[in-house]
Amino acid sequence: MSNPDKNTKPVSAELGYDRSEPLTIPILLNIVGIVVILAVVIVGVTYYFNAYRDRIIEETQLTPVSQDLLDLRAKEDQLLNSYGISDKAAGTVRVPVTRAMELVLAEAKAGTPKYPTAPYAVKKVEEPAAAPAVAPDPNAPAK
Repeated sequence: MSNPDKNTKPVSAELGYDRSEPLTIPILLNIVGIVVILAVVIVGVTYYFNAYRDRIIEETQLTPVSQDLLDLRAKEDQLLNSYGISDKAAGTVRVPVTRAMELVLAEAKAGTPKYPTAPYAVKKVEEPAAAPAVAPDPNAPAK
């Protein structure tokens, strides 16, 4: 008849399983193909991620700062670095931050700060009172 395939040998019933060898070349080619596809996907995703990250960085850091933000920063700098009246009725004034730090340092050196710095005893928390016992309702149905 025809020549039988070299991988198809007759199986005897007394052996109980197929004793033929698997085809190693197709298996190895499939494994190599999967590894190559996986490597291409990893390289592609890495390239895409880096390009996306670079584009986001360029958009956020290289765009010009808005004029509103520049105005706000200038106003904050002016408030932090100049003298002024905060509350005329209370008689409070605003001093520059550097001058305020010098004044606090001078008070600390003199030992006369306006805020409490001495240690004090910690208040003990009182235990909550026990809830009063509730009398059973005489009109409640019996269990």
